[in-house]
Amino acid sequence: MIRPRTILTIFRKESLDMLRDRRTLTAMIGVPMVLYPALFVFGSQAAMMQQNKIESTPSRIAVVGKDAVFVSGWFSEDPQLSVAGARGPVSAEIQAVVVLPDNFRNDVESGRTAHAVVEYDAAEPASYEASRRVVDAMDKQFEQLLKARLDGAGLPETFADPIEVETKNVAPPAKATGAMLGMMLPLIMIVMVGVGAFYPAIDLTAGEKERGTFETLLSTPTLSTEILAGKFLTVFCIAMITGLTNLGSMVATFAFQLSQMGGKLAEYEISFPLRNVALIFAALVPLAFLISAVMMSIAVLARSFREAQTLLTPVLILMIFPAALAAIPGTSLTTATQFLPIANFSLLFKDLMTEHISTASIAAVLISTTLYALLALAFAARVFQREEVVLSVENGLPVTLRRSMYRPRALPTPGTSVFILVLCLLLFFYVGTWLQTTYGLAGVALSQWFLFLAPAVFILWYVRVDLRSAFSLRPPTPLLVIAAVLLGIGWAIINLHLSVLQQRVFPFPESLAEEITKMLRLDEASIFLLIGVLAFSPAICEELLFRGAVMSGLRKLLPAWALFLCVGLAFGAAHMSVHKLGLTTLSGVLLTYIAWRTGSIFPGMIAHVLVNATSVLIDRKYMPASILKITDPALGADQGFPIWILAIAFAFFVCAILIIERTARSRP
Repeated sequence: MIRPRTILTIFRKESLDMLRDRRTLTAMIGVPMVLYPALFVFGSQAAMMQQNKIESTPSRIAVVGKDAVFVSGWFSEDPQLSVAGARGPVSAEIQAVVVLPDNFRNDVESGRTAHAVVEYDAAEPASYEASRRVVDAMDKQFEQLLKARLDGAGLPETFADPIEVETKNVAPPAKATGAMLGMMLPLIMIVMVGVGAFYPAIDLTAGEKERGTFETLLSTPTLSTEILAGKFLTVFCIAMITGLTNLGSMVATFAFQLSQMGGKLAEYEISFPLRNVALIFAALVPLAFLISAVMMSIAVLARSFREAQTLLTPVLILMIFPAALAAIPGTSLTTATQFLPIANFSLLFKDLMTEHISTASIAAVLISTTLYALLALAFAARVFQREEVVLSVENGLPVTLRRSMYRPRALPTPGTSVFILVLCLLLFFYVGTWLQTTYGLAGVALSQWFLFLAPAVFILWYVRVDLRSAFSLRPPTPLLVIAAVLLGIGWAIINLHLSVLQQRVFPFPESLAEEITKMLRLDEASIFLLIGVLAFSPAICEELLFRGAVMSGLRKLLPAWALFLCVGLAFGAAHMSVHKLGLTTLSGVLLTYIAWRTGSIFPGMIAHVLVNATSVLIDRKYMPASILKITDPALGADQGFPIWILAIAFAFFVCAILIIERTARSRP
């Protein structure tokens, strides 16, 4: 039974140790209290000084053309412009060049439109400022010439302005400020919560291993769950304090800067309603739970402080991408984004700052983030209960890369599997994209066989892993083959129906679909080539990589549900499509379950072939007319399949699962 007093004792002890650590105090209090005022004060002053320097320095320009002397007189009236005598390219000496056609003066004097080109270097602030000054000077001349032409024609000045449009900003100052702060504060706040959890998570897990104190702690009459709870509360509290300190420091600094500006920035005003502050705090609590649990789960896998830093640094970097969604103009909480971890908090923060959010969206963010936090905490608890992980002393790769130095093993280590996964995904992203763009369908096949399968087989062979065990090359029973066929047909229909539902909420861009079809030259390929490249090749290569090399190394480290989710997510990410990520991840989870439960790679291959082949055959309308009468309106008009079709597909799916479960229980 878990004892709260023991948890509090561990929490108090770890908290005191953390607060005595200068690194923790620096990251938690020192950085936010000093960094933001310094950034705002010195950064803004440096920018203003540089801008004043540019504005106070005259711009040297050159005028090129037969009528250069005629036009140079226009610029002599502006003290900020200095016309150089000779033409030269845009450089540090000449910031802008005005290029005139041969008939420029004749067009001006005859009442026609005269054209001129202003060349400048947009990467150089001085050159950009010079172009702006040139355009302003020519605009003044434009007004004078227009007035002269209207006077000569006996027309009023209003003749040239038939319509006058005035824009008026109706947003209150607080909303304008909220929109600006909502784009940058969530990103900084989320990153700082991660930074706050970073070092405590490492020190309380990998640091304990390196100091050799984990064994002492486990030898006491204390449950591993109590140890986890005490350490986790410490990491969570430090992460929360860091996040709140950063938020307070940023807001205080920004408010101080606005007060110093006085009337210069009258259109800006900071307003933090108590309700919004409470909601941000309520959402920050499960977010800090989630980040702390994820970091502790990963840090405990490391054997040293340095290794933990190596593992957690990519996690900290990956947090930036969903957190940065709020900085994209036009983004807000939607039905899809309100369930994305980290991104939903960032967008909630942004919408609260602009008072543009519904109660349902707030509830969805709070509930979903809480569920993700509980799942992460459950995973951390599962990891902490495994002594082979907590007290891991397994060596990494040998110092030399000689194959004889590797110890033969049945399954790869988790590190080897992750290395294979990352290497294959990087190869597929950089090399595979080029192959597919250059060679179309042939490039797809080359990517599957030489960028997914070949590296996985070579690395496992090189580190002396038994390929038969790693790839689960166990022949399936006839009953499992039947189950794979039923599951493949059932899931193919269900997957297509889910894609129709997704299309209504998160449609796949037609322009992107046309670009992919054109790039891969799908319309020119025969049906047999399409089936071979898009159905059989992925079924073989992707199953051997994800359900073989990757899953075999992670299955002893992760609980079943976490294994399904991690391998499924990796499978979904490999397809490099945001629109297809959800459905491909679901398919990856299902295929991982099949391989894990049956102990064989082949049932998943069969189901994979059937799912992909069904999509290809329906898309190319290479089906009997009776089937096309059902699929065309269901998929073409985005209506979805009739209930009776879904019922049959679901029956096939359930029967397959029951057969797999029964076979798995009877397997020795």
